[in-house]
Order: sequence, then structure tokens, then C-alpha cells
Amino acid sequence: MPQIFPFRALRPKAEIVDKVSAKSTDYPNKADLIEEIRTNKISFHHVTKSHLSYAGAYQEPEKFLPFARQYIKRMEDEGLLFREEEPSVYMYEQVRTDGRRFKGLIALCSIEDYRENKIKKHEEIRPSRLKFLVELFKTTKVMGEPTLLAHNGLTDLSNVESELIYDFKSQDKKRHIIHKVSSPNSLVLIQNQMAKIESFYIADGHHRSASTEEFNHKVSSLSNDRSMCFIVQENQLEILPFHRLIKSVISMKQDVIISKLSEDFTVSRSDISLYNVKERRTFGLYVNKQWYKLVYEKESDKLDVEILEDYIVRGLFSIADSRTDSQIAFHAHTAGESKLLELVDSHTYNIALTSKECTFSEVRKVSDMHRTLPPKSTYIEPKLRAGIIIQEFDIK
Repeated sequence: MPQIFPFRALRPKAEIVDKVSAKSTDYPNKADLIEEIRTNKISFHHVTKSHLSYAGAYQEPEKFLPFARQYIKRMEDEGLLFREEEPSVYMYEQVRTDGRRFKGLIALCSIEDYRENKIKKHEEIRPSRLKFLVELFKTTKVMGEPTLLAHNGLTDLSNVESELIYDFKSQDKKRHIIHKVSSPNSLVLIQNQMAKIESFYIADGHHRSASTEEFNHKVSSLSNDRSMCFIVQENQLEILPFHRLIKSVISMKQDVIISKLSEDFTVSRSDISLYNVKERRTFGLYVNKQWYKLVYEKESDKLDVEILEDYIVRGLFSIADSRTDSQIAFHAHTAGESKLLELVDSHTYNIALTSKECTFSEVRKVSDMHRTLPPKSTYIEPKLRAGIIIQEFDIK
């Protein structure tokens, strides 16, 4: 069974937490994000997006990450970030504008549990992202956003003694309610309940988990054998798909694409949008302002996202590695249909491919079989903000 641990978090003063907490999806326009960084001196984007403030290539983090470390030091020196006196875990609740609530615990998890597959993964990662995050942790000595873990166990935290520390709304109108749990009896109660759970499953944050493990392996001078996680019951999650956008290096005419796809799929024109795919083994293809419905009718134990990857991404377009190939991009379902269509209609990409989301029970089955899905197989809510609860890596 994986273990959880309390920790002395670094966190903002309550009166400024809304200005410190950061999520780049608040600013889909890069220019707006840069303006927010320019005008908000205490935004945690000065850590997560420090490359936007200083000259230097994103691929060379050693050039700009020292400025991210300076932000942490300045915020601590000015008392805007402070370290908890006692080890604690945090009960976190996020409330969306549609009334949907997500509740869970923020605590530390063991890197050794990740290595021993007690914390299970299901998705492939991009090497460039892994490298960047390792450098970020090493230079700043903090982890500002937890990995989202799910489990299918039962927990009851109704009798836990806690203290309200934050209740605020972020720019995206989500409400964030956080209670601190520091009493020894309550911590033991929580740890005993978590000890009954057989496994945790990474729902969101595969790169953070892999990079903290790599960070621990490479940097022995810091106490980094545990990493911050947000742990929820899997019935709390909302799972949506990532859609695929492809701009092939080798030009392929529409009739050739349709003909080749017909070898593995039943292909038909669709007069309605297929942005929201409702059926299993069914996919949408958008090309030249026309939707096509693709139905895979062969027997297979593969998930839809694996069929999409094997027969279309690799098979048709010869994209061997979706993690690194510039011919493919990923479009979160929440980014909207109009944006997807615009990207194809403007010839930024040649085609779009849509699919139905996985269920988390399917994800769990893949993890239990020690398999991995293609990158960006799931878009999972809740999305946490960086800079609210921060793990600080101390020198040993």
C-alpha cells in the first residue's frame, strides 16, 4: 500500500493567495500571459513561466530558471510566502461555476512507492518536458503544483479536525477552499485510512511524477525522496478526451486519406459535428470543412485512443512517436470546437481527429497490466493551480 506523509508547506499569505496562484490556461493568448507576468510581481508564473520574462531559449532552462529561484527567495524574504510551523496535510475542495465539486487531500507521497509501482502510471511522457521539470525542481528547490492521484478505495474524513486557511475565487471563477490538518490524532486517522488503499493511479501529472523520480535519482543533496500529490477518489474525476491535430510532412490528398482509412474503418460523410463523439470505436475526421465518421468494427481489446494511434497516427501518417513528432498536436476538449475547426480551416493543420474519452476504470486496467497509453490520452479535471500549497526541498 502506498503511504502519505504530512509536510511543512510553503504557502502564500491568505490575503494575496488569489494573486499568487497561477494557471496558464487563464491566458490562452500568450500576449495576455506575458502582460499578467509583467504587471503582477507576485504571480507564481514567475516560476512556472519564467522563460517568458527573460531572454533565452525555452530549451535552455539554465538561462532563465535562476530568476525563478530569485522569485521564491524574494517572496520568502518579504514574508509573502511563509513556511508552516508544523507538518500538515491539506483538505482541498474546488468548486466550478457549473456547481461541480472536487474534494481530496494534498500530502506527500513516496518516490519509492512510485518506483515500486504502488503509484501506477498509464501514459507516456515527453523527454523534453521531463528534462525541463528536473531542472526547475533542482534550481528553484520547490514543487508548486501537485500530481493528481486517484484511487477506488473508501475514505471518510468527516471527523477530521481541521483549520480553514483559504477560501477564494481564482480568475477562472473557480472557488478554492482549503483546510489544514495538523493535529496528530487527525493525521493518524487520515494515514490509517489511506493505508487500506491498495494502489494510487496517476490521473494527471505523469511528467511531474517522472521528473520528481529523476530529480531524486540525480540530486542527492536535497531531501527530495517524497513529492506533493493531490489524492482523490476516482468517482470525483471528470474525464474528457484530447483530440489530435495533424500536419503531415508528406502532403496527402483528401481522397487518398479517405481511401486508406477505408481499409481499416467504415468511413461515411457526416452532416453533423463529431467533436463530441458518443460511441465507442467511433472517431471523427475533419478535413476541408467536412466531417467524416470512422467506425472500427474489428475485434480488439485496445482502447479507442490506442486504435487511433496505431491505425491512423502511426499507420497512415507514419508518426512513430507522438511524444516528440512536430507533425502532431493535442487539443483539449475544453478548448472548444470552434478553435479546432479554425486550426484546420486556416491550414495550420491538415486534419483533426476526435474520439470518445476513456473511463478511469479502463485507465486503471491499463495501469494494472503495466501498459502505457499514447501521450495525451485523457484530459482530466480537476486542474489545480500552482503556488497555493508548495513543497520546498531542503538541503540534507
